[in-house]
Amino acid sequence: MVAMFFTSGDVLNRALACVISLGIEEGNSCGGNDRSPMEKEVLTLERLLKREGKYAVTELNKLEDSIQEQWIRKKHENLRIKHTIGDKSRDFVSPPKVSLDGCRKDMNASIGRICEFTGTKIIFWDLREPFIYNLYKPSVLESRLEHLMESFDLVLNELCDIILEPLRDRIVTGLLQASIDGLVRVLLDGGPSRIFLPADAKLLEDDLEVLKEFFISGGDGLPRGTVENLVARARPIIHLISLETRVLIDDLREVAQGGRSRYGVDSKTLLRVLCHRSDSEASHFLKKQFKIPKTAA
Repeated sequence: MVAMFFTSGDVLNRALACVISLGIEEGNSCGGNDRSPMEKEVLTLERLLKREGKYAVTELNKLEDSIQEQWIRKKHENLRIKHTIGDKSRDFVSPPKVSLDGCRKDMNASIGRICEFTGTKIIFWDLREPFIYNLYKPSVLESRLEHLMESFDLVLNELCDIILEPLRDRIVTGLLQASIDGLVRVLLDGGPSRIFLPADAKLLEDDLEVLKEFFISGGDGLPRGTVENLVARARPIIHLISLETRVLIDDLREVAQGGRSRYGVDSKTLLRVLCHRSDSEASHFLKKQFKIPKTAA
């Protein structure tokens, strides 16, 4: 279900990425397999969260108590009937405690998936134009993440109007997780029109701090530890972007020969960072070693 919001393509092939990028710009579409906006809007937040969330949080306990009460009432009625006809063979026995813990567990898992889906839908569909397609275009300096915070604020306000308070942190955590997924996608699979230079790393770090503080919201949002753990995924990538091209090439060669990266990443990540460089050294290396043509950016 979540996968329908993601586009496919070989991120290491700049030529193919260029074709995909042109297709998006001309057709304003992720691809031929995408569902229409109307079809996706059927999966509304109200239907996904309000119904199941309300039932799981407020109604399940009521149902559990109701079953228990009705069971006791029925036993009392049966006991009175027996006494009326003179049958005193058995006294009243307290019923076992009714438990719907299995149902709670399944509904809790379902709500977790809905929260994940909701965050992904918001970032990769509702905010796809400003975030996935256009963030850091034509450069990091000209298109900062902080410019999207107003859109994030509107989204969170809408969510808070829909969801129950006990589910707030879970749904907001799903949105933060999807935001980091989107940022990583932009940095590593951004296509030929995105170029990241070592000098951009400081700006990217600043953007990550803006995102982090937005979700912490001065102590009114998510716990700081939760936010720190989630944004930590993007930090190694930003660190790689801060490195000179020669350093990245040397590390990639070491990993390709069976060694370990000095920066704790795999060869695909190093290669993706190099694919977003525009200098002649990176272009020559990629063309010679991997037959990847020069970026069209």
